[in-house]
Amino acid sequence: MSEDSEVTTVTTTEVTEVTETTEYVDFVAKKGRLDLIKILIQKGKKGTGWAINNAAENGHLEVLKYLHELGYRGTEMAINYAAGNGHFEILKYLHELGYKGTDLAINYAAENGNLEVLKYLHELGYKGYKGTVQVIDNAAKSGNLDMVKYLHELGYKGTGWAINNAARNGNLDMVKYLHELSGNLEVLKYLHELGYRGTEDAIDFAASSGNLEVLKYLHELGYKGTKDVIDEAVESGNLEVLKYLHELGYKGTKDVIDKTVESGNLDMVKYLHELGYKGTVRVFDNAARNGNLDMVKYLHELGYKGTVWVIDYADESGNLKLLKYLHSIGYK
Repeated sequence: MSEDSEVTTVTTTEVTEVTETTEYVDFVAKKGRLDLIKILIQKGKKGTGWAINNAAENGHLEVLKYLHELGYRGTEMAINYAAGNGHFEILKYLHELGYKGTDLAINYAAENGNLEVLKYLHELGYKGYKGTVQVIDNAAKSGNLDMVKYLHELGYKGTGWAINNAARNGNLDMVKYLHELSGNLEVLKYLHELGYRGTEDAIDFAASSGNLEVLKYLHELGYKGTKDVIDEAVESGNLEVLKYLHELGYKGTKDVIDKTVESGNLDMVKYLHELGYKGTVRVFDNAARNGNLDMVKYLHELGYKGTVWVIDYADESGNLKLLKYLHSIGYK
């Protein structure tokens, strides 16, 4: 492959990222391809200040150094982007060159959960944007308890969304469940001890995350969910969360069965049906659209019917067994 063809390939295969007005040098800097940048420069191509920004955002230190030697200058966002993505070495390099970020740099670092970067920015004199409460809120979202404590010691204050974000951050996969859960629950307890109060969304966020321990803790503190909390629990796929909320007296909306069918969780659908919930006229079609044969069979046993489009939906799903089943029960 020639140099020209390689440059063309790299810059045109991702057409969603490159437009006629995009500078090739800026784009290749984002990808970290120093070799191609040198080729482009040799051929007379020019980039903008965003070449520096892109390299900083994506952690490409060698690209950054090369562009700087050529005289490229980034904007104040270069520091912000490096902070937001935890690129500590790039952050220090940019500072040595005299770059200044905005006060949003602290916010970005907090959201990323990188305490080392946050401390460095604080030592340089950066403050949260307008003293914004979002700094603590973002740190809570990251699940980094040490960062929350550090910011609190510096005098930062958050809002009820700090609690909400800690609750929301409970979407844990099974492998990390116990480790991540303990971290997020500690953040939540710590914020509560400091006097933070979440909004009614806190319970809903915990429900949608499937985080039962956080949900129980919030309930013990007196938090109440919204009318959508059962529906939010369905999204988590955690049947125990759903059962717990039902025991507390929460009710689902008229769409809760449909949402559960779309999620593909048959056990949840069965549980909700036992509680008396009913699906809408769309529920059978939705199960077919998802290609879920077991769900379709269950709904058929309950007496649900598909519309005239159900065969088309099943066909779109690509499930031949489902199509055969629908034909066997009379759908054409």
